[in-house]
Amino acid sequence: MTTAHLDAGKRPPARIVTARLTLRAWEPGDAPLIREAIDSSLAHLRPWMPWAVREPLPLDATVSLLERFRDDFAAGRDFHYGIFTRDEREVLGGTGLHPRIGPDAIEIGYWLCEAATRRGYATEAVSSLTRVALEELGLSRVEIRCDPRNSASAAVPRRLGYRHVTTLEANALTPAGEPRDTMVWAQTAGRAGEGRPRP
Repeated sequence: MTTAHLDAGKRPPARIVTARLTLRAWEPGDAPLIREAIDSSLAHLRPWMPWAVREPLPLDATVSLLERFRDDFAAGRDFHYGIFTRDEREVLGGTGLHPRIGPDAIEIGYWLCEAATRRGYATEAVSSLTRVALEELGLSRVEIRCDPRNSASAAVPRRLGYRHVTTLEANALTPAGEPRDTMVWAQTAGRAGEGRPRP
């Protein structure tokens, strides 16, 4: 899938503070914190996240990865964020705004370490990024894509009022290399309650 740059005037902020979280563009110095989050959650992440199959990476490789994330963010190619506790002392997961689904649209991805699940953190982070994409960047469409079997991941767009537009059959592979369906959820500009949790 081709990644498209966002216009210079349409760049998301490098830091977003929510009620309980700080979403921040990754820096190489975050490597020990992200290593702790990933290494403690490998069994939790590997069924769903293709990159987790290559984990655990050595610390120097993690530093290099975060350098690439930083450079991509600065260049407007891709926007990876760490999901931190509000005081930024702990990494709870990662998220991002990924301009890879066509013009005037963006995809949101996310993961949490196992200890941070079932607390609403993913919903809080994605709600904030949805608002940034549709209101601050003025994009017309945001998508979330997930494995239908990952019920916790699918609950996030459902809770935020995204619409399930289609399920693509066998269009991808699981981390284990087996055919996998993909649910596609979308939120568009101007929809009531966009990106806000439903009661």
